[in-house]
Amino acid sequence: MTPPQTASNPTSPAERRQAFRLLFLCLMATGIGNNMLFAILPPLARGLAVPEYWVGAIYTVSAVLFMTMTPVWGALSDRRGRKPFIVFGLCAFACSTLIFAAAAWAGESGWIPPLGAIFAMALARTLFGGLGSATNPSAQAYVADRTSPGERTEALAGLTAAFGLGAVIGPTLAATLVELVGVPVFMVIISAMVAAGAFAVWYRLPEQSPPKLQSRPINPFAQFAFGADPRIFPFVAYGCVAWIVQSLSLSTLAFFVMDSLQLDEAAGLQMSSIALAAGAGALIVAQLVVIPALHASPRILMSLGAGITMAGFALMIVAPNYAGIVTAYILISFAFGLARSGFVGGASIAVEPEEQGRVAGLTTATAGLGFILGPVGGLFMYNQLGHLVPYYVAFVLAAITLALAWFHPGIRRVANIVEVKPEP
Repeated sequence: MTPPQTASNPTSPAERRQAFRLLFLCLMATGIGNNMLFAILPPLARGLAVPEYWVGAIYTVSAVLFMTMTPVWGALSDRRGRKPFIVFGLCAFACSTLIFAAAAWAGESGWIPPLGAIFAMALARTLFGGLGSATNPSAQAYVADRTSPGERTEALAGLTAAFGLGAVIGPTLAATLVELVGVPVFMVIISAMVAAGAFAVWYRLPEQSPPKLQSRPINPFAQFAFGADPRIFPFVAYGCVAWIVQSLSLSTLAFFVMDSLQLDEAAGLQMSSIALAAGAGALIVAQLVVIPALHASPRILMSLGAGITMAGFALMIVAPNYAGIVTAYILISFAFGLARSGFVGGASIAVEPEEQGRVAGLTTATAGLGFILGPVGGLFMYNQLGHLVPYYVAFVLAAITLALAWFHPGIRRVANIVEVKPEP
């Protein structure tokens, strides 16, 4: 079903498909740049003799600003259109990656002390969190503007799968190219890719959404207050917990692989990169293959995601070897692909067209909260309480989200709105 043509839609279905593909490629590039850090940072920190909690601090500094600013950028895109903020966020991401590359080079070359390099990396990620965060909510709202409720969950799943595809390519490229060209050069290449995406969006993306006259205040407090709206609160709450669980697994996996298998930094980079790429591949399969085949409501996707997450962490706890760890992480990532598409699509369906930027900003901000609490909390438990404690906690959190998805009346109500497309 093609949504009706309005002032906010491209003029033809073909133009719409081309626009979505361009956004897909741009978000894939940012996914490559973002997810390579989970493979690069732990070995880099070990090589600089920096404690693990400093790695968690880098994630957290970025996540605080990401969580704070994404609702603001989403709300601004409701007023001024989507394309300017998509381009702005991509440019900020490219700049932050260049700064990170310079910090890594200075630290490895001995120009600045290890903690100085870590501090500079944190500043680079701050730039990404505060300004680069404009891209995702604006892109999600762009897609929501141009889809009906029945097709929106699937369309948003396809868009967010771009980030997952980048998560496959990023660690794989890191494992392959870092040995050849080094971390700084590799990150300069990623920056150039994202900058090229910003250029393409500016000149090629159709934008026919006139500014919408609104009197709502544009500040983080007003946007977070919108999260308490009963229409979207259960989806936002579910997303916060789901992202905490996901970030916890991401930030501890490389350390868990190195410590379980007694690997050095170089071997740890290789083995953890394979595991991260396998998990990201499972996430892509969930979003690009399974979700279109299921034609399921957000409630079903959220429930399946939570249940499979529980199974994945249960396997991680008892995994006897590397194959078991990788299999467990594949399950966790596959489940997150279902869960994320469910809560993002459900929240979008629950609100009006003029609120799509605001709700996209809030659902994107759940990732920021996840990366504030998940890495620091997970790595603290990992080092202070035992290597398996974070996974016990994640299992319990997944059980809570399963109960929320299945029983909350707001989630059930949105499931009844969705027009499930019949099989051909």
